[in-house]
Amino acid sequence: MGVSVERREFIRLVGAGLAAFAIGVGGGYVLGRGSAAQPQAISTPTPAQAPEARRVRSLWIYVGPVEDIGWTAAHHEGRGYVASKFGWLEARYIEKVSEDRAKSVIEAELSREKYDAVFATSYGFKTAIKELAPRYPGVKFYHCSGEYEYFEGVDNVATYFAEFYQLYYLNGVAAGASTETCRVGYVPAFLIPEVVRHINAFALGAVYGARVAGKCGNGERLEIYSTSPLEAWFAPDKARDYATYLVNKYDVDVIAYTEDTTAVLDVAESFHDKGKRVYSFSHYSNMYEYYRRKGRTLRAHLTGQVVNWGPIYEYLLSKLYSGAFSKEDIWARVGDFTPFKWKLPSERSTAGLPEGAVYLAPLNTEVIHPKAVAEIKRLYEDMKELLFEPFTGPIRGYKIDFKGRPQEEPRLKVGQGSRLGRNDLWYMDWFYEKIISPA
Repeated sequence: MGVSVERREFIRLVGAGLAAFAIGVGGGYVLGRGSAAQPQAISTPTPAQAPEARRVRSLWIYVGPVEDIGWTAAHHEGRGYVASKFGWLEARYIEKVSEDRAKSVIEAELSREKYDAVFATSYGFKTAIKELAPRYPGVKFYHCSGEYEYFEGVDNVATYFAEFYQLYYLNGVAAGASTETCRVGYVPAFLIPEVVRHINAFALGAVYGARVAGKCGNGERLEIYSTSPLEAWFAPDKARDYATYLVNKYDVDVIAYTEDTTAVLDVAESFHDKGKRVYSFSHYSNMYEYYRRKGRTLRAHLTGQVVNWGPIYEYLLSKLYSGAFSKEDIWARVGDFTPFKWKLPSERSTAGLPEGAVYLAPLNTEVIHPKAVAEIKRLYEDMKELLFEPFTGPIRGYKIDFKGRPQEEPRLKVGQGSRLGRNDLWYMDWFYEKIISPA
């Protein structure tokens, strides 16, 4: 069972960290670089450091490059946020660490330098962390996206995640309300439970969005296609090919995805250049804003899911610095890590604006049906207080294997009036019945 984070506790601990910062020393933050041959975190000297002040040395391990504009870039931005906020923090990183090399890379760095904390920012790093943590009891390990139960009995490991299934449902509402072909699709990186629940949430939202907009027989005729998994988090060329295949083969005109670059969104934009309207989403970063800063306005962008790891890292490191580390599980959802969590009236909804740990990218109100825009705002506010949950029954589905292939006929997965809890979501291994999986 995960440990919830109370808002008052967060404020208290962050306050402690800020107080420490006020009486501590100034200084910049440390940058690291990795290489395929021998990755090593590299420090940059900071002239204002006072040797007598306590410092916390932390290491971030990234699966992708820091410039991926997605998952790794978001973690890198969060790392930079705490590094600039806390003068007592050294925040090093190593990028492009494949999951099969994680153990050797982390072990080599721990033998080379003394660290207080290691942040392992990929699901596939969990085996390495479970093996290394007992051997380094003086180091606190934080694993991102792994199951809390997996680290049972390992007292110096905490888990954390910024959850997207609610936002994927809202993306689905936008997709179902915007499609003209009544065909939407998804390109998954892997079919681990995290991604499976995101696909299902998107599909459920798409059916509801079509119903709200009065399209596709009120959702009955909507078709939802999933490709085979990419088998990589960072695979822009393959993601581009899979997205193009969905459009050319099935006439899909809205595509969601789990891949750490702008590749799928770029494919959608390229079809606009050819006179065909295809839409996609931001993923982890606000990709609409990224392109806007480059002087380019995206026509293919509907909305998307964005994460701000900054407040999560601030909370965890403040606790560590104040001597209050605990074995806990952070599962940040819509409304978490905000000044207040209660819902706002729809007309004052913050949907599409930056807030908290997870939030929606800007809504393309020129494309999304007006009724769907209003419903997205209403649901977003309800989600803050868990007044609405996407996985509320009845929902039918079928068990899948790791490739997405059906292993049974569709049957009832969530009963009438029931809603799935944390464990059911974290171990999800089935597709919603309307998803057409790869053969």
